[in-house]
Amino acid sequence: MLSCTRAIATQSRIIRLPVHVTEKLNKIKQVQRKISQSKNRNASLEEIGQELGMTAAQVREVLMKIPRSVSLEVKVGKEKDTELVDLLESEDISPEENLAVESLRRDIGVLLKDLTEREQQVIKLRYGFEDGVAYSLAGIGRVLELSRERVRQIEAKTLQKLRQPRRRNQIRDYFESLT
Repeated sequence: MLSCTRAIATQSRIIRLPVHVTEKLNKIKQVQRKISQSKNRNASLEEIGQELGMTAAQVREVLMKIPRSVSLEVKVGKEKDTELVDLLESEDISPEENLAVESLRRDIGVLLKDLTEREQQVIKLRYGFEDGVAYSLAGIGRVLELSRERVRQIEAKTLQKLRQPRRRNQIRDYFESLT
């Protein structure tokens, strides 16, 4: 039984409380229920302390160690018209960012059309344009059945082509917006 209560004490909460605090807390809650049932009202700190041989201050201290949960649906602000959940930052990509990414992807596609099929494959795999995964030179070599060195040479030559002023200007706006 003791091992069960210790396991519950260490694993049942998001914020772990020391076992002795959890045990005191369980005793306090047990006494609260007992007094509440027998007297049909909430127990005072003094009554709980008297039952457990603690002072009201000690009972309050144990109860203060419990982290309070707050509902995300609670209304906040002066007008109480905004829910807390509305203020949390979303991890989703904003519509503006999504539009910029799609536009960049389209422009990169146009930029890559000037390259040979093999150069396109190397760049798409190397920088994750294909499936979101950036491959190593050796990984690209395995996919395209080329040596790692040959992939490196193709990448270097292709990047040199893409650095030419007329091509670079096509995507310069995106890089300027990042800074």
